[in-house]
Amino acid sequence: MKQAGAEPSGGPGGRSQYRSHRHAITVSADAIDELGHVNNAVYLQWVQQAITAYWRAVARKEDVDRLRWIVASHEIFYRKPAYHRDSLIATVQVMKHTASRAWFSTHIGRDGETVAEVHSTLCCLDASSGQLVRITPDLAQPFCL
Repeated sequence: MKQAGAEPSGGPGGRSQYRSHRHAITVSADAIDELGHVNNAVYLQWVQQAITAYWRAVARKEDVDRLRWIVASHEIFYRKPAYHRDSLIATVQVMKHTASRAWFSTHIGRDGETVAEVHSTLCCLDASSGQLVRITPDLAQPFCL
């Protein structure tokens, strides 16, 4: 999988206050289950990879080095099945943040159609201490337009 880069994103009624990030996915044979389509658990791996790629593409290097994100929750809405060799794009964007939590929206699409939509809540941690880290305006700024 390769990352496709961060770019400004529009939201309903105008521009969103956060950048979006496009993450390319090619469905591999090991992602396919006994029903012939992508196993549901694989979507969680893709979302984690897309959010991590977004963080690394947008955040300052010193923040990437010292901070980690852990999942508090994921909510997945499956819209269409994905198959071996499909080329998908996961578009991820911060929706809001407060204290040490950030809410992410990930849209997984193929050729203009929605394959899945995922809402995730992640917590920011100090990598060395494991303690929660407040998302300050300085930390959030690289994600903002």
